[in-house]
Amino acid sequence: MKRTIQLLLLILILTACSAVKQEKVTSQTITIERNSLFKSEDFQSQSTLSSVALNDKDAEVRKMAVRRLTLQSSLSAVAMNDTDSEVRKLAVEKLSLQSTLSSVALNDKDAEVRALAVRKLTLQSTLSDVALNDRDREVRKSAVDKVTIQSTLKSVALNDEDAEIRKLALKRLE
Repeated sequence: MKRTIQLLLLILILTACSAVKQEKVTSQTITIERNSLFKSEDFQSQSTLSSVALNDKDAEVRKMAVRRLTLQSSLSAVAMNDTDSEVRKLAVEKLSLQSTLSSVALNDKDAEVRALAVRKLTLQSTLSDVALNDRDREVRKSAVDKVTIQSTLKSVALNDEDAEIRKLALKRLE
């Protein structure tokens, strides 16, 4: 009789544990599905914003889209291809992709856009190239301020046309 009571007690405990576990699994499933739904909606929203940022005729509308855009691939396309420098600046501000920042720093026609890209860059090879070759003194100055390659700093200290940039390079030499 004692054994039967123990078995019944064990069965009740196992049943209760199973019910709690099932409830927990169901709760987790609902949470996962809800998160997936939000991600799906976010993806659709980002897709729409990307389309607007890349294709709208009006620069102000493109700026609004870029401000809300988080997709690095779309921001890269805007930063490298938009016809309006203000739109490109907004995209560069939100970029973290070093390859795109490098391309913008080396190739953008607007010095302010290039300078902004340089301030976000960490790639020493690009910073070195910009410090040695950019046509705008402010862009070169920003690059010299970040570059750590000693040979670049020596070359800038010896050859840059701007005395202030030469001084900055001398200060940064180890």
